Amino acid sequence: MRREVVVDGHRFHIHLEGEEGPLGVESSTGAYVHLARWRLEDHLWALDRFVRFAGRGMEFDHDGFSRALLRRSGVPEELFEELAPIALWWAVGAGSVEAPGSSPEGWVRTGAVQAWLRSWTFAERSKALEASLTLYSDGVRHFSLERYLSTMLTTCVVALEPSDRPWRELDGASATALLDAVVTLNTSGDCEEDRLLEEGNPGIRALARTLLRLCRALGWTPSRVWATPASEIHRLLALLDAVEADAPPAAPHPEGLAAHPDAVVIQVEER
Repeated sequence: MRREVVVDGHRFHIHLEGEEGPLGVESSTGAYVHLARWRLEDHLWALDRFVRFAGRGMEFDHDGFSRALLRRSGVPEELFEELAPIALWWAVGAGSVEAPGSSPEGWVRTGAVQAWLRSWTFAERSKALEASLTLYSDGVRHFSLERYLSTMLTTCVVALEPSDRPWRELDGASATALLDAVVTLNTSGDCEEDRLLEEGNPGIRALARTLLRLCRALGWTPSRVWATPASEIHRLLALLDAVEADAPPAAPHPEGLAAHPDAVVIQVEER
């Protein structure tokens, strides 16, 4: 099926060659090239190489990313600059059609598939971070985004429907939608208040101490504290102030050898 699309101000004539086929593109020189299906495992590989961490943010090398797709598809290098926009368009699944219908409760529609997802635990995330970090002898650390995201997907994608393809083989809109859904699921707890706590100024540090005090006293998570009405928080803090003011001072802890559990302490007092 021949179509005309405009991407970033550039007009392209493309041919969609079936759900599992490549994308045919007509170049301005008359050359006809095919762009290979861009699967989720390819997407992670490219992200690992063309996303760079800068301060608290990230930088994306879109030129390098598009060239990787074109090179993998066997496109002549002299066409890279012209076809870069359509390559990025193809990589994010803009040419895919989402399957109609709604998802059953608990399932998330991600492109042409449905996914049953779960959040990963703090322990699982910590293990993934450790496994994704490589420390070299010169002190330089390398973080593998591909390994980290791959572990996140393996952990958090409980099931896919249809189940005939693993998540690594999804492509187009299904691949990018699934990745976006899993990352959003595991970062949706981030809020503006948490970002403020990272600034570290004196006023924010006082707020952090109050937050930690409430969490310790009530066994709550920070998210629950943030979501509680302000009036209730003030009442809770007043109750904590009253109870803690009446609490007896903690007994001093012995020091040195006297702190040993098997120690016998002999106290001699003068009369």
